[in-house]
Amino acid sequence: MRRISLVVLVALAGCGSPEQSVAPEDPQTGAPVAPPELTPVPEPTRDLSVLENRDCRVVAEAYLEALSEGDYAFAAEVWNDPVIDRARLSALFSGYEQPTIEISDLTVEGAAGSSYCTVTGTLTDAADAERRPLPGELMLRRVNDVPGATPEQLRWTIRSSTFIEQMERSGTGAPA
Repeated sequence: MRRISLVVLVALAGCGSPEQSVAPEDPQTGAPVAPPELTPVPEPTRDLSVLENRDCRVVAEAYLEALSEGDYAFAAEVWNDPVIDRARLSALFSGYEQPTIEISDLTVEGAAGSSYCTVTGTLTDAADAERRPLPGELMLRRVNDVPGATPEQLRWTIRSSTFIEQMERSGTGAPA
């Protein structure tokens, strides 16, 4: 019985030895192939506290700057909608090397406990002067200082966009 235990122990000790692991090989050259590296999902590179700003222009400009720099993780945070995420925004703007939206007008109006901010502008590709400019509009909303409102309700979030996204919160609109 003692010999069997010793044999099992020795066999188990050898299971993790590096000599026994086989690395994948290139079928043409026979050389070892390194395993593919996983691409991590990028986190927003900007400070998310800017989203708490009560000035719609500050939040809208942060969103537009994030789009221009390809920081789609941050841009998705401005939507605050699980359907509109980094991957979706990245795919929608994939035809643009450097999407740039210049604000031409911004208006804020209040209605029944909420404020709405309409940002109109023009989308261009800063890296491609030949690309036709596209006019569009962002609509942002926030709850006014209503008793019991949560911090999420009190911050500006994008409700819809008619730029390239052409979508509304919860994915009810159709992308271009």
